[in-house]
Amino acid sequence: MSVHQTHLAQLRICLAQINTTAGDISGNKQRIVSAIEQAQKDRADLVVFPELTLCGYGCGDWLLHDYFIDACLSTLNEIVPKCTDLVAVIGLPRTAPVGTDGQPRCYNSAAVIQYGKLVGFYDKQALPNYLIFDEVRHFAAGQGDGVFSLTINNKDIAIGVSICEDLWHEAQAVKQQAGNGADLLINLGASPYALGKPERRHQQFAQTARELNKPLVYVNAIGGQDDLVFDGHSGLVHGDNSEQLPGFQEAIQSHTLNQLAGRSVDKNPLADLYAALRLSLKDYIHKNGFSQVILGLSGGIDSALVATLAADALGADKVHALLLPSKYSSDHSVNDAQALAKNLGIQAEIVPIKTAHEVFEKQLTPHFKNYHRGLTDENLQARIRGLLLMAFSNNHNKLVLATSNKSESAVGYSTLYGDMVGGFAPIIDVYKTEVYALCRYRNQQSPVIPENIISKPPSAELRPDQKDSDSLPDYDVLDAILNAYIEQRQSPQAIAAVLEIDQAVVIDVINKVNRAEYKRRQGAIGPSVSAMKLGADRRMPLTFNYNQSQS
Repeated sequence: MSVHQTHLAQLRICLAQINTTAGDISGNKQRIVSAIEQAQKDRADLVVFPELTLCGYGCGDWLLHDYFIDACLSTLNEIVPKCTDLVAVIGLPRTAPVGTDGQPRCYNSAAVIQYGKLVGFYDKQALPNYLIFDEVRHFAAGQGDGVFSLTINNKDIAIGVSICEDLWHEAQAVKQQAGNGADLLINLGASPYALGKPERRHQQFAQTARELNKPLVYVNAIGGQDDLVFDGHSGLVHGDNSEQLPGFQEAIQSHTLNQLAGRSVDKNPLADLYAALRLSLKDYIHKNGFSQVILGLSGGIDSALVATLAADALGADKVHALLLPSKYSSDHSVNDAQALAKNLGIQAEIVPIKTAHEVFEKQLTPHFKNYHRGLTDENLQARIRGLLLMAFSNNHNKLVLATSNKSESAVGYSTLYGDMVGGFAPIIDVYKTEVYALCRYRNQQSPVIPENIISKPPSAELRPDQKDSDSLPDYDVLDAILNAYIEQRQSPQAIAAVLEIDQAVVIDVINKVNRAEYKRRQGAIGPSVSAMKLGADRRMPLTFNYNQSQS
């Protein structure tokens, strides 16, 4: 190993995986300065932050306001003098020229600071414009190569700075940096979580670093932002050695490249999925100024999982459950809900809807000859429950959690303005089969969800002896159809052939998905945790009359 390589391997690098809030420039500044102070205390030579750390990722069209960008740059100037003993790489937006289309945009940039002086900026080149990403709307692509020649501990080192998408796929910008003499590759990321993505991300980044024969440091964002959740799992790669920071929690750690311990991500996808849902819920509540939540607890598995997530994320004393039985509710459902509330230690109270239901029935019956047939009465019960939940929410200033899952949301098996009410839907991107798996996983940690909730046939209990299977295929079949249609974009014929089921069943499910688009547009947001979330990644028209039988 040459003297230069030895010095590089001994470079002490701090990965500042911090949880910032979109728009909170002053609060984010405090977190950045605190991390810089810790890095200097740890005698780090270099500290790296995530993409757009200063403003937070997910600012939307605020990035088109000049005064917002000016505030970010002004705040950066306040941070620069704090970096007295190290090099810092910090993500932020900065002003870009107006594009040829006349629309304002900014650069997605990384500021490089050396010993209290601003060295320069790198501007992101690869702007993702697929699925949830819409960066072309807000950002202009950069042109510079991102290689900075620095002197650290009296030794010359060239760092290649890139931002998130620059390192994905073909990684052209990063390959160019390696070819232009960068000794160390640095990537600032805001790569959202999806099931199985942390491991794929690390494997791809490590492969690129090894192909280029360059050490790599990548720092990923952490925390929830609206319907995004960032998992962290930042890492370092040096040859065959690598190390990763923990996921779904803040971490500020310093490492040298020649002393990597080889720690990697937890390869339990259910553990990651549960952690993602918990973090998203916690951050959405806290970052939006709430402290407590309320939900309807039916004795079913969906509300059981949401209540458990809420208790784990916020603390049992911050969770309020309403049991809202109707005349069709079974005794075991009420008992199961009470047992769950007791196990979790959350507040629970019973508010029967029978009286309100009878009042509406009496008022409506003269106007509807067939009132007791069809969905009217079933949906009315769900809307009475929604009304009561919103009343408690208004009176106690508690955010209502919606409990719909992805399977039911996909096919419209829910009631608009009824069980869909709420300010946040924690499991809206989780298939029903995954709900069962998550409940079993959570019970392995401590058995809080009663086994009867998991084992009994699911039912909305809006009419006598009702079961979900009366209206839908079994959930293992339904979820397989939905995954093939939504995530894989397969035709009805292809789905029926692969799953070996009647094509008519497939077409019926697909038609339900298409008809329910108007419902999903009006539902509460929730974390995107799958390969393709309805509404965020998959954007469909409300008015559309394509005949699926032609596919």
